[in-house]
Amino acid sequence: MIASALLLTAGVSTASAQVGVGPRISWGVLAGANFANLSDAGDGVNSRTGFVGGLSADIHLPSHLGIEIDGLYSQQGFKVDPTEGGETLHLDYVQVPVLLRYQFPTHTAVHPFVVLGPQVGVRVKCEATADGGNSVTCQDAFEQDAKSVDFSGTAGAGLGFKLGKQELSVQGRYNMGFNSALEFGSSSSKNRVFSVMAGISF
Repeated sequence: MIASALLLTAGVSTASAQVGVGPRISWGVLAGANFANLSDAGDGVNSRTGFVGGLSADIHLPSHLGIEIDGLYSQQGFKVDPTEGGETLHLDYVQVPVLLRYQFPTHTAVHPFVVLGPQVGVRVKCEATADGGNSVTCQDAFEQDAKSVDFSGTAGAGLGFKLGKQELSVQGRYNMGFNSALEFGSSSSKNRVFSVMAGISF
């Protein structure tokens, strides 16, 4: 999916160059909070609040379109209700979303935008932590490890604020996993994450 998006970007860039309109690339940083959970994880499981952030590259194309490629560190997992034990699953990824971005034209410095596209994540951590702070690996806690690669889809919307050559943004994204991250009994649990992020691009 990522390779297809990159090929699409290259094709549009070539076409733009042929008509004398080249793409513009801007770089930025993103940071915010995740509210993450896993589907079919069982009763008494609540969302885990974690950090999400990293770098972004925006390829601005004609007609208010663009391609956004991010590199993010994302803290996910879930938190068990205190009445059920209070453990926290720390399931962290390095993620690369490749998103088609449409920016609605306005006559002011504020403009809304939407993003949509695939995402791939590589697991870098899977631990279960009790209320007392003791941590064990997922292998010890669940007799299995989380899948090493997570494929998902991302959709979101936000607002951009033009400040000279810089642009500030705030946005919300929903990320839905396509493949199983962990299995609990006969249930195949997939990542479900809502993110709120702020960013600045140059």
